[in-house]
Amino acid sequence: MSKHSNKAITTRLKIVRAAANLFFVYGYTATGLDRIIKEAGITKGNFYYYFKSKEVLAIEVLTWHFEQTSLQVQGILQQEETPLKTLFLVFDSIVAREQKQYDEGDICGCFYGNLTLEMSISSKDVRHKVHEIFTSYQQLFSQLLFKAKQQQEVLDTINCDETAELILSMVEGALILDKAKQQPTALPKAIKFLKTYLKS
Repeated sequence: MSKHSNKAITTRLKIVRAAANLFFVYGYTATGLDRIIKEAGITKGNFYYYFKSKEVLAIEVLTWHFEQTSLQVQGILQQEETPLKTLFLVFDSIVAREQKQYDEGDICGCFYGNLTLEMSISSKDVRHKVHEIFTSYQQLFSQLLFKAKQQQEVLDTINCDETAELILSMVEGALILDKAKQQPTALPKAIKFLKTYLKS
């Protein structure tokens, strides 16, 4: 790879990371293009060389953020645990992520949920991207539940797809509640309930 290519990749990543941080804390609408440019330490010309619009950047940010969280999930999946224990470890990682936000100052909620609430009506492309990401998580939950059912870790009567959707709904709802009150309480309770339900 050429030196020019390395610089291009680095610059693009700087823009994406800067936008991801700003979107997460302040939201998409409240984050102006000038603020992203300043945060990334680039020029406006640099920005438009890589992204034709802020909306296109938002799609790239969603893709990048999902790749980062997927690496953490892959690390959990590679551990030699039973399917149900693996699912619980994924749950625990979500709780730990929220607790980290709280410890550092502010509960920002779910990155994907935030952009869904803010942009799903105004941007069809963003809506499709977050739907794709949520579907990926739901499929992961369903696959782990299916394997857990095969190993008799959960009741045979559990509908894996419906339960996976319920899990996603509860987690997202709890994250919104905790963000509203800036206290990490609803999510741990939701996870405790889900663990108890699945173990029964």
